[in-house]
Amino acid sequence: MYKMTVKGWLKHFDFILLDLFSLLLSLLTGIWVIRQNGQTFSDPNIPGFVVLILMINLGVLIAFDGLNCVVTRGYLVELGMTLRHVLLVIGLISVAVMLRSEKMTYPDGFFFLVLILYFLYSYGTRIFWKRVLRSHPIPEETKNPILIVTNSLYAKEILDRMRTHSFIRYKVIGVVFTDRDAEGEIFEDVPVVANLGNAADYLCREWVDEVLFFRCSLDDKTQTLIEQCRQMALTIHLSVAVQGIDERKMTIGYIAGYEVLTANTNLMKPLDAFIKRSFDIVVSFFGSIAAALLLIVLGPFIYAASPGPLIFCQKRIGENGHKFKMYKIRSMYMDAEERKAALMAESSHADGMMFKMDFDPRVIGNRILPDGTKKKGIGAFIRDTSLDEFPQFFNVLKGEMSIVGTRPPTPDEWEKYQYRHRARMSVKPGLTGLWQTRPDKDTMSFDDIVALDTEYIANWGLGLDLRIVIETARQFLWGLIFGKKKKSPEQRDETEKTVVK
Repeated sequence: MYKMTVKGWLKHFDFILLDLFSLLLSLLTGIWVIRQNGQTFSDPNIPGFVVLILMINLGVLIAFDGLNCVVTRGYLVELGMTLRHVLLVIGLISVAVMLRSEKMTYPDGFFFLVLILYFLYSYGTRIFWKRVLRSHPIPEETKNPILIVTNSLYAKEILDRMRTHSFIRYKVIGVVFTDRDAEGEIFEDVPVVANLGNAADYLCREWVDEVLFFRCSLDDKTQTLIEQCRQMALTIHLSVAVQGIDERKMTIGYIAGYEVLTANTNLMKPLDAFIKRSFDIVVSFFGSIAAALLLIVLGPFIYAASPGPLIFCQKRIGENGHKFKMYKIRSMYMDAEERKAALMAESSHADGMMFKMDFDPRVIGNRILPDGTKKKGIGAFIRDTSLDEFPQFFNVLKGEMSIVGTRPPTPDEWEKYQYRHRARMSVKPGLTGLWQTRPDKDTMSFDDIVALDTEYIANWGLGLDLRIVIETARQFLWGLIFGKKKKSPEQRDETEKTVVK
């Protein structure tokens, strides 16, 4: 009978305990150093605070999968992973301190000292424990003998992965090729023990616990071998090859009581989804307040230049075809859409698929002086600084959008989508995204944008979202303080749509 092993973060329980101990030790050392220097350290609830930061540490370890392949990764990689983890933990602890209601006194430099100590303790204990594990290898006789059945093209890949990821549990006793007869050969120091025709006889007379079918085409011979393994009560592992789908993005699920293989471009764990939504709610709450303040400040200027509603609502297509109204601060005159037809001849795209102008007279305040000088107004300022996007925090708060995602198309754009464009609609649309952080974002073609959106979906993670948010904030503040360079005709259309070519 096959005994299932512990998966996920629980299998690194020893490293988790060491890391929690390192954080606790760094805090105690920091408090001791501070008090030895005669500085004041006051907290009315130190035990509660210690429990809080230990929970933060545990949450970061689980959410960011910081211990994945911890035993096999090298010293330099471990250095980077430890530094990333320590910075995240100390950053969240600092936020927790600011949000606490208790009266407390922490000396200047205390958390910086704890950061340094935690990094040294954590990195040191990880390296020490990995050396202990490597110096006391698992006896070969306790490992599960496993036979690998695969195509010769994928043999090196799976053998390398077994050495780096499953060296503790498994002992590869041999390999069988499905595409050729290589019995008796040695491949990557592993013997080719049989072929598809006589593999069952080998398994019958040798002590093999498990058989891994890796990227095998399920033809008649392979199906026969699988059935023979089942009759021998051997544990069978199937790694099914589906063209264009990464096996690491597959999971086992159930539909109508049947066990099915589920695959997608990427997978989002329930905990990751909870953290992402919680982040959206917190950020959009403060963003909505900022949007309301912006309307109070900018509203009189907009209304004075162009009487009408301050909020512009536009129907957009969200995740999996969900339609919703996206909000913006209005930056165009009320008759902008009616005036579009008269300006089509001046569009930089003669084919009519996109409408873009270097200087759009429909933007509030834009006008051409008698001497031919082009003068911009309040609408251009709002658009250039991206202040018009702030009301979309209301969309995020309602759950229609996320802080990070892909930009939602309009219904007419959706009508023109081809197969390869559909992938970007598999996630919730966002205020910002991967392509919005690129220096050449304003001159990208739609296919380039789709490629980056697809890359974002395939490589999604909480860490990637955080990097995108930081870079977006940096670009926004830079543009708000120092302004933006003059844009080319390809950089913006009248509705700020992502137009399909």
